[in-house]
Amino acid sequence: MKRYMVIESLEQLRAISDALRLEMITMLTKDAYTGKQLAGMLSLSPSKVHYHLKELEQQGFVRVVRTEEKNGIVQKFYRSVAFDFKVSEDLLPSLREDTLLQQEVMLNHLRTSITRLYNAPDESFLLFAEEEKRPPLYAFNGEVKAPRDEIKAWIKKYHALLAELNEMEERHLQRIRAGEAEDTGEVFYFVGVGFMTHEQIYVADDESLPEGFVHADDVTVRKMGRRKTEYDPGN
Repeated sequence: MKRYMVIESLEQLRAISDALRLEMITMLTKDAYTGKQLAGMLSLSPSKVHYHLKELEQQGFVRVVRTEEKNGIVQKFYRSVAFDFKVSEDLLPSLREDTLLQQEVMLNHLRTSITRLYNAPDESFLLFAEEEKRPPLYAFNGEVKAPRDEIKAWIKKYHALLAELNEMEERHLQRIRAGEAEDTGEVFYFVGVGFMTHEQIYVADDESLPEGFVHADDVTVRKMGRRKTEYDPGN
């Protein structure tokens, strides 16, 4: 499977601007399935799933990777051709006022993250275990009231940090190939969405912790509090 596929036509855009089709592409990124298998996992009729599969295949998003004969019937197993989709700049004029595609893509990220969270092993969430047993883990959401240009500048910095993760992965893969590191089979999954909205719900009249508590110093448990001691400032 390739990483990238470039969407080059309006027909492809229309084909992928659908929540069900995006979900099917995500499932076919993980493994190859028949239309009947997908229908069972999605609790939909096989005819409906086959219709959408044909549309996705026609527009180049999925392909048949193998066939198997069962009881005289040839079963087709489909797989996504890529898992990262880029839109050609030739289509940008057609997307200037379009919001549906991006909303569906972001929703699909969130739906996928919920599935992967439930499928992860229990030890992935040992946030409050002893330090040596804690896995890499974070979860947060929030609101920032700031000018758009400053938020855009921050997003650029965030993308630079993501590039560091890619470099980190490449170094590790090189060490595995060289026999210098063990392949544990683990990956660090993360998801992020951010957008402007007029709905503000995180508003506090009092930002302080209850009397007798201070914020813990450990960034992995920064939501925790601990009781003040004689060594804390102000005591």
